[in-house]
Amino acid sequence: MRHYRLSKPRAFVALAGLAVLPLSGAFAQRAPADPPPKVMVSTFASSEKDLGIQTADALRSRITRDVDAKRLTVIPKADINNTLTASGYSTTEALGSNDAKALANLLRADEYVEGTVSRTPTGVKIDARVVLARDNTLQQPLPSSEGASLNAAAQAVSRSYQQAREQFAGERNCSNLSREKKYAEAVLTARSALSKYSNGTIAMVCLANAYQALQQTDSVLAVSERIGAIDTRNIAALRYKAEIYQARNNTAKATEALTSLMAADPSNERLRDQVIASLASTGQAGKAVPIIEEALRANPGDPKTLSMAWRVYLAAQSYEKALTIGAELIKADTAAADTSYFIRTASAAAQLTPSRAGEIVAQGVARYPNNASLLLVQANALSKAGQNAQALVAARRAIQVNPRVDGGFAQLALIYSALNQPDSVISVIRAASANGGDKKTLAQVALKTGSDAYKAGNASKSRADLQRAVQFLQLSDQLESSADAKFLAGASAFLVGQSAVNEAQEKKSCPLARLAKESFGTAQENVPAGLTTYADAAKQLLTAIPQFTPAVDDQIRRFCK
Repeated sequence: MRHYRLSKPRAFVALAGLAVLPLSGAFAQRAPADPPPKVMVSTFASSEKDLGIQTADALRSRITRDVDAKRLTVIPKADINNTLTASGYSTTEALGSNDAKALANLLRADEYVEGTVSRTPTGVKIDARVVLARDNTLQQPLPSSEGASLNAAAQAVSRSYQQAREQFAGERNCSNLSREKKYAEAVLTARSALSKYSNGTIAMVCLANAYQALQQTDSVLAVSERIGAIDTRNIAALRYKAEIYQARNNTAKATEALTSLMAADPSNERLRDQVIASLASTGQAGKAVPIIEEALRANPGDPKTLSMAWRVYLAAQSYEKALTIGAELIKADTAAADTSYFIRTASAAAQLTPSRAGEIVAQGVARYPNNASLLLVQANALSKAGQNAQALVAARRAIQVNPRVDGGFAQLALIYSALNQPDSVISVIRAASANGGDKKTLAQVALKTGSDAYKAGNASKSRADLQRAVQFLQLSDQLESSADAKFLAGASAFLVGQSAVNEAQEKKSCPLARLAKESFGTAQENVPAGLTTYADAAKQLLTAIPQFTPAVDDQIRRFCK
């Protein structure tokens, strides 16, 4: 009996062991459940001291109360503050976008909530957004929440946050499918996520990415516009709109998207350069001014922001602001005071007063005395200020340093022209042309000098001025043929002929009669070039020239024996 009683338990234990073994094996093969995702609530931005900290505390407490801990872990305030302190950050100030992402990654958060808070006449207003820690451009703005108290507003934010999270599982599957290049399946998964939360901008971005991979551009644009209606700061949507509108040559909408993109991502220097270049090339640099001024307020004294602002003001032709910011820039970063800085800043100052341009370029020349381009800018500034003797010295020095400096001989010729030394002007232009100078630029210098001489001669009736005009205008046309140079040369020659024929009659002069005949021939040859641009004047001259021919021929017959 005793044996029976003893053996019975043993048998139970043995059976129990047999029963347990298979269960233990099954349990061992089952993977442990994934831990719940973690959310970090960072200090909110606010103009009122401590309100941002109080808002984060209230929201952290509310989400902890509203959501099952098995579904979501709210990272405690102590963990956040300890990490901030260890990293040398303030525990009472709102973090910038990149710093918030770095903190979330250190705390192994999957997502974080940030935003702004302000007092209203009736209570408190919170504007929050959820950001994925893996990519802080993936953001979901939550509806503005107002309440009579901070807790009431936080409760509304918590409710909106839980609704927004309904898209996350689908978005994660969409991203995984896209990585596997299963783009059609990714589209379906993203749509499924949106069926649970129709305003899900994070899921929409994945949908747009999948459409882009499928080369369905119209769908990409449609989704991007849909995102933009919810979140005007969404970087992915703005990038897509900018690229698509640029490709479709819709300059207005492309510019609007690029400008908004720069405002949404102000720390992206490459993007800012692209936007400013695009705006400047389309004559819309002024649209970038409010954006860069906001960046200046947010980053006072920052050399990179100052450099960008300087370039924006130059492109927008806000020269006074460009000079002010430029001066701040080279104080904040002495390396920024390179030759390009002085050249561009002096050129901007020249639009205001020649004297200011001269002061700035003198600083540059003092620092870089052997830079030919700077010396040439100095020559130009001095000439515009009426100091042509000093300008001549600077221009000669520039050419001595670098005989091939761009525009060197042209500037020298203009200075000689201002000094009323036409022979030197002609000599410089011809020498420069013979030694590989830019003929187009030299032709423009000759055209300007000839045009000035024509205007002076037409007013004064000075035959010497008019003959000089013909010489310069014909030289211009030889360097680069142009209708302007031809017509003005013909018009000048006509006036020379008219003056010579009248004086030849009084003095019975054969040389003057021959000058008149030669001049009218030059006029007859060149005036027709102006029939398009100077139609009325050209027609009058072409009518008048033949009327002088009999008289000139008669003078030559009588006076030239």
